[in-house]
Amino acid sequence: MQAIHAERTTVTPEIRFLPAEHRLVVAGECYPENPLPFFSPILATLRSYFEHHKPPRFEAQMQLQYINSASTMGLRSLFSLFNEAGERGTDIRVLWAYDAEDDAIEELGADLVEDFHNVLLERQPFNA
Repeated sequence: MQAIHAERTTVTPEIRFLPAEHRLVVAGECYPENPLPFFSPILATLRSYFEHHKPPRFEAQMQLQYINSASTMGLRSLFSLFNEAGERGTDIRVLWAYDAEDDAIEELGADLVEDFHNVLLERQPFNA
């Protein structure tokens, strides 16, 4: 499976999918006007990866400074995909890094995993 590296733009985060390391990194701000074109290829790639490779573990490192409500739905789809992989036996861990002074982003991480029992969320505060 091919690695993905999408550079950060003014409205989308950097995305690095490293299949050999069983890892996804998402870092930056996410507020595209229409998030579907941004999230669709990532979701399709990860869906294929989980279906064909069935990794024993997978880690997503998320460090978002800002996300709009439309993009939150894209993240929810991503977490749903993680949960499905967890149901099939992959140990899914999400490292949710957030500015220690940003309660909204901290709570968003907890809200995203609330309904997904096969995703372990590890909160990591940092000082900006």
